[in-house]
Amino acid sequence: MADLIKTMAVLALLVILLRRKIYLGTVMTAGSLVLALLYLTPPRDFLGGVYAAVMSPRSLEMTAMLIFTMMIENILRTTGTLKRMVESLSRVLPDSRLIMAAMPAMIGLLPSPGGAVFSAPMVGEAASSLTIGADQKAFINYWYRHIWEYISPLYPGIILVSGLTHIPFQKLVVINLPFAISVAFWGVFFCFAGIGPSRVRRGEEMGKGRALWIFSLSIAPIFVTLFLVVILRVNPVAAMGGVTLALYGVHRYSPARIWESLRESVSIKALFLVIGVMIFQETLRVTGALDGVSRFFAGSGLPPLLIISVIPFLAGLMTGLTIAFVSITFPVLMPLMGGEPPTMGLLALAFGSGFAGVMLSPLHLCLVLTGEYFNADMAKVYHRLWVPSALVLCAAVVPLYMFR
Repeated sequence: MADLIKTMAVLALLVILLRRKIYLGTVMTAGSLVLALLYLTPPRDFLGGVYAAVMSPRSLEMTAMLIFTMMIENILRTTGTLKRMVESLSRVLPDSRLIMAAMPAMIGLLPSPGGAVFSAPMVGEAASSLTIGADQKAFINYWYRHIWEYISPLYPGIILVSGLTHIPFQKLVVINLPFAISVAFWGVFFCFAGIGPSRVRRGEEMGKGRALWIFSLSIAPIFVTLFLVVILRVNPVAAMGGVTLALYGVHRYSPARIWESLRESVSIKALFLVIGVMIFQETLRVTGALDGVSRFFAGSGLPPLLIISVIPFLAGLMTGLTIAFVSITFPVLMPLMGGEPPTMGLLALAFGSGFAGVMLSPLHLCLVLTGEYFNADMAKVYHRLWVPSALVLCAAVVPLYMFR
């Protein structure tokens, strides 16, 4: 019970500070310190966690991926490639709303922590002829980027579920498919509320064949990155670094222009923000806070369905990472879900609940970076997120009914 009270108190502090519009990097650092103090964590252990959060191979890889993502976005934007991409797609798709949904969904195929930075400017360009608020643009970009994490083998969360439960990936796709369909369906009503049919502002006229060719050339750097990472299994940092260098060469950047591009694209504020999030996540591990919450609920005697819903949701909310809520909670929940292998419907409920927490988490990097890009009021973005997230979770009734 003490673990639950402490973690909920820290989460409440984070929400209060964020509503006061305090910089998220500062909020996460403050939350980490408060959490460490509540658990009487020795300074050496806390500082060791900070070092691990900043200098671990995973953290360095995430930071490098984010930097290269920012650099590629800057090249695509400043060379006019981004504008041509959206304009050419507007010749094929009849409505700017389709473009705003298609771009983040397409970029979402690549499981990159900086992927939101890729698609955010595309959504902004597609919305250039519309009078909609920054919070709505941020919501659209964030929402449609997360269709695939329920069912894609490229995302580590679902891979870990398969490994822990020994259930083939194909079966996990079947039970999670209602969630993915629900994301796309409810997005139509909530993302585009108040937006009527409209077209992107067009430049030169062109036929559909030429438009498809220009779009293919414009989006080639992204698809090349996907091909290298997904098909050839190249390290994401190496793949994105190679694509960045290739773009500098294709567009004949001089050394001076490369330096200018670096200064323009790499946001120190965004990097510190990411570091703050990773420090908080590591502090959760060092203190054992979420492990304690999971053990409390598992031994509480509450109805199994409630426990299977609440524990992953809280873990997702507190970490903002799918792989974190899966690795922390699923080993505890397996006996409640029917042992090994678990009941498929209950497994889907646990995954859907956990990912609902991830989508609502203030630590979710995609949410953080999207809000940062559009300079959106995060309270307004959260206001848009709650209801559709709950409706997506309701899709769990399908696997619960089909796989009893």
